[in-house]
Amino acid sequence: MAKPKKTKRSAPSAMTPDALSELDKDTLISLLIKMHEQYAQLTEVVQTMVREKHGTKTERFVDSAQLNLFANEEEADEHPNQPGAESKKCNEEQIHQTKKKNSGHGQNPKPSHLKRVPISPPTPSEAEIKCNCCNRPRTLVNQVIRGSRYAFQPASVFVEEFMASIFACDSCGNTLTVEPVVPTVALRLGADPALQSAIAVDRFEDSLPLHRQERRFARIGVPIARSTMVGWLASASRTLRPLYDRMRVLLLNSKVIATDDTPIKVQDRSKAKNIKLGRVWIYRGDDEHPFNLYDYTTGRGRDGPMLFLAHFQGFLLGDCFSGNQALCAETGAIHVACNAHARRYWIKAEPNNQAACAEILRMYRELFKIESDAQELGVTGDQLKLMREQEAKPLLDEMRKWLDQNAILALPKSAFGKAIHYCLNNWTELTNYLLDGDLRIDNNLAEQEMKRVAINRKNWLFFGSDRGGEDAEVFMSLISTCRRHNVEPWSYLRDVIEILTKDPNTDLDSLLPNNWKKNCVSGEITRSQVTPEMVLAS
Repeated sequence: MAKPKKTKRSAPSAMTPDALSELDKDTLISLLIKMHEQYAQLTEVVQTMVREKHGTKTERFVDSAQLNLFANEEEADEHPNQPGAESKKCNEEQIHQTKKKNSGHGQNPKPSHLKRVPISPPTPSEAEIKCNCCNRPRTLVNQVIRGSRYAFQPASVFVEEFMASIFACDSCGNTLTVEPVVPTVALRLGADPALQSAIAVDRFEDSLPLHRQERRFARIGVPIARSTMVGWLASASRTLRPLYDRMRVLLLNSKVIATDDTPIKVQDRSKAKNIKLGRVWIYRGDDEHPFNLYDYTTGRGRDGPMLFLAHFQGFLLGDCFSGNQALCAETGAIHVACNAHARRYWIKAEPNNQAACAEILRMYRELFKIESDAQELGVTGDQLKLMREQEAKPLLDEMRKWLDQNAILALPKSAFGKAIHYCLNNWTELTNYLLDGDLRIDNNLAEQEMKRVAINRKNWLFFGSDRGGEDAEVFMSLISTCRRHNVEPWSYLRDVIEILTKDPNTDLDSLLPNNWKKNCVSGEITRSQVTPEMVLAS
C-alpha cells in the first residue's frame, strides 16, 4: 500500500512557538532565509538613512587596495620610539630651519574699472606749511598713494518724471505739445528696465525672495510692495517671451541636448495644504547652439518633454526616466544615459558591499580617467570616438561580464542588487556615449543647473501659481545662458527689455546672450562671476 505524500505546510501568519513547531524542516529553512533577507534589507535601509542624514555627502571613492605613498612616514609618527624615528625628526627640523619663511600673500589688486576717489589729508596751517630755513610757504608738488580700501555706497532709487514740453505763440496763443519719447506701456508700468532687471537677477540668480527685497527697499525709504514686484516681473516676462521662444527653436537644432528635472512646490488653493508639486526641466544645447532653457510643467509626466522636444531626432543625454525613453522611441532620438548617475548607485551600495563595489568603482575610475585625459589633450570629435573604442570599450566589456556574473547572487531589493540591475537594464543607453565624440560620459552639466534651482527653492520655497512658473522659466533660461557665456545678467536684461519695449520687431538673433556679448558697445562688465583669477589675468 503506497504511503501518503507529505505536503509542505506554509508558514503560519502568527509566529507562535506552537505554530512553528508544527512546520517541517524545509519550510523552517525557507522561512529563516526569507527573514534573513528582510533583516539585511531593513538594516541597509536604516544605515542608508542614517548616512544620508548625518554622514558626509560625497561620491568620492577611496580604494583600499591602493598603496599609501606616505605609509612609512605615518608609521614613524605612530611609533616615535622606533629606531630611526628620532633621526628623521632631527632631519625634518634642520630642513625647516633652513627653509625661508613664506612671504604669505597680500590683498588682490583693486579692479581698474572701479571709480577712484582720492582722500587727501587736511590742509596744514600757515605755521606748519612755512619752511624752517627760508621762512617761505611750501607749495604742493606731489601726492603719493599710501594705501587704498574698498568703499561702499548703498543702492539708490530715484523717480523719473517725464515732462511734456508745451510751446505757445505770443501772438495768437497757438500751442505745440512735445510728448516724452517713452512708450506708453513703459510709463503705465511704473518701473524702468534697470529696476525690473535688478529684481529679476536678485531673485533668480542671487536667490533673494521678493519679501526680502521688499524689506531691503523699505530700509532705504522706498515702499515697493512684493505684489507690485510680481506685476513688474510678469510684464518683463511677457516682453522677453519672444526671445525665449527663439532660443527654443534654435536649441532643437542641436545635435546633443542634455536634460534633467527637479520638483518644486506651487501654490494651489484647490489642493491639500494649498500646495501642489510642479516640475522644472533643463534643456542644455550643444556648443553650436549654446542655450540653456528651463521649462515648467505641472507634473513629471512624459507630456512635458514630448511637447518641448517635439520632432527632435538627435542625442538626448539624461537619466533613465521613462519619459526620456518614450520620447526617443517616438521621435527616433537616441537616448544616452548618464554614467555618473549609474555610478551613484554603487557609491550607495559600497558601505555594505565594499569588496564587490570597489572592483566596479575602479572600472568607473578608469572610464572617467579616459575622459579627463582626452580633455587635457584636447582630443575631440572622431579622435575621441576612436580613443574610446580602443580604451573604454574593453573596460565596458569587462564590466558587463562582471555584472552578469554577480547578478545571480545579488538580492534584488538590496542596494547592491539595485545597482546591478540598473546597469544591466540600461546597458545600451549607458554605452551609447561611444557612438559619437561629441557626447559626454555623464550629465553633470545639466545637473549643475538643477542644483541652482534647488538653491533657489530653499530660499523662495515655491511658485505662487502655474503662471508664476511660466514667467520664471523665461528669466531662469536667460540668466543661465548669460552665465554660460560669462555675460553680466543685469546689464543684459536691462538692455534687452529696453530694446524690446521700444521696438518688439527687433531682430531677436542679435539679442541672444552670445550675440549680445559680441555687439555690446558699453559692455565694460561682461562677466557674471568675477573671480580673483580673472582680475589677475586682466
